[in-house]
Amino acid sequence: MFSRHPGARLFGAAAIALMTSVLISGCGKKDVTSTQVVAKVDGEEISVHQVNAVLSKSVGVTPENLPNAKREILDRLIEQQIAINDATSKKLDRSPEVVAAIENAKREIIARSILDQIALAQPKPTDDDARQYFAEHPELFSQRRLFNLQEITLRKPATDISEIAAKVASAKTIEELSVWLKEKNIEFAANAGTRAAEQIPLEVLPKLQQFKDGQMALIEGNDAFFIMRVVASRLAPVEESQALQKIKMFLFNQRGATAIKRERALLKEKAKVEYLGEFAGGEAAFKARAEAEATAALEAEAQAKAKAVADADALAKIKAGEKAAIQAESEAQSKARAEAKALSTSNQKPADPPATVNLEKGIKGLK
Repeated sequence: MFSRHPGARLFGAAAIALMTSVLISGCGKKDVTSTQVVAKVDGEEISVHQVNAVLSKSVGVTPENLPNAKREILDRLIEQQIAINDATSKKLDRSPEVVAAIENAKREIIARSILDQIALAQPKPTDDDARQYFAEHPELFSQRRLFNLQEITLRKPATDISEIAAKVASAKTIEELSVWLKEKNIEFAANAGTRAAEQIPLEVLPKLQQFKDGQMALIEGNDAFFIMRVVASRLAPVEESQALQKIKMFLFNQRGATAIKRERALLKEKAKVEYLGEFAGGEAAFKARAEAEATAALEAEAQAKAKAVADADALAKIKAGEKAAIQAESEAQSKARAEAKALSTSNQKPADPPATVNLEKGIKGLK
């Protein structure tokens, strides 16, 4: 339920690192007794300790599925050992890329070990702690909802968020907003679907909880802005008895993450760090460069937009001039044709009298 929280991600990464440590150790020879060996792959031994190390980090293992879980882990270790043997026979384990990757993994594992020790040393939450969290977060439990959402994500810093907020307030649909954002050349990601309360960022959920079906608004998160529209929703509450154990695990992870962050800051403060070469100047220089680059990027974007507007205006003027020239030429041609027609009419000779008139004159002359 709480997998989106940083603490949970931290412990997931720790489990992967520890598993990596176990698997890397499988690359070499193992000093084990025959009772500890559970499989051999071309003479390379896999021990029960390797299986148990991976098993201890596995999720969802129960007494009922424990035998199958062990068998699946062993099968994966066997497949991995086959790949290791093949790579070693081709001397891929000596390639610079693999050696560098192993060294990087080793550094990560060793560094993570002290942080994991700090996290695991934190006091475990009590039932009262879990009940208090349950009561303080009804949006996750007693008033939990399943949301059918349409959403747009804008990474920070967004371009002129006040203008975006004004557009959100006046827009009727999420599709209208998408078209407008594209016209403004603002990057965004659109998504739609059904999400449970615990799948929504914790800093966003309390605000979204207040939305009625059909409502749309802009919500600020820690790392992004969210334009969310609740198409529909329904209540799906969770009982306290069902939630307590998960809440305790979440709070424990949260305490561990907080302790690690604090300890990292203390260790860095005590350490003597020197920045050399292109990194001379340290964090202050990094920050100054980052700010300068961000400012330059904003200025470049503003200049690009200004140029685009100027180019559009210039193009509009050119088109207007071309249209006026065409119209003037058409009018001149019409005038010339009219004048030519008038001149042609004035130069024509008088028409001969009708034949009947000439005949009558002849008869009268004879008489």
